[in-house]
Amino acid sequence: MQRSGLFLLIVGALIIVGMALSFYGSQIITEDLVTEQSDLISGKSFETFADLDPIISESGVYVVQTKNFEENAIHVKIFDPLQSQLVSKTVESESFEDRFEILSSGEYRIIIENTGSEDTVIFLAIGHLPDNSKLSVGITGFYILIVGMIGIAGLVILAIKNKRKNRPS
Repeated sequence: MQRSGLFLLIVGALIIVGMALSFYGSQIITEDLVTEQSDLISGKSFETFADLDPIISESGVYVVQTKNFEENAIHVKIFDPLQSQLVSKTVESESFEDRFEILSSGEYRIIIENTGSEDTVIFLAIGHLPDNSKLSVGITGFYILIVGMIGIAGLVILAIKNKRKNRPS
């Protein structure tokens, strides 16, 4: 029983560390993103701005999530500080992510248009593409969490074996 108690302690610590790293990883990934949520009426558009700098990262990322998704109904346009259009895309799924190149420092504008027949709720995030070190924190936390869950399964198997061994015949 002492061995399973130690194993439980280790598995519990792995799960706690995995959850903490996953949470921290998601926080540092999203800390530099501008996020907005809006009710987007059919036939209307929504816009927001983000200050981006190619010194921080030469790649930008945007995410658009919609409720009441309709095909070919939500359109995204991104303009750089000089008002040159960088992106013109149609949202292809309920959760859509794409990247764009950050050419110069300044205020980038993103416009979301609803040309569909239904009103929808839009969640938007735009900012610098997180670097690999930030992404690795969240991924590492996820893997540690998985190892902890596998450890729980091993602990359950160990407990069942011990119960069968200790059962009188």
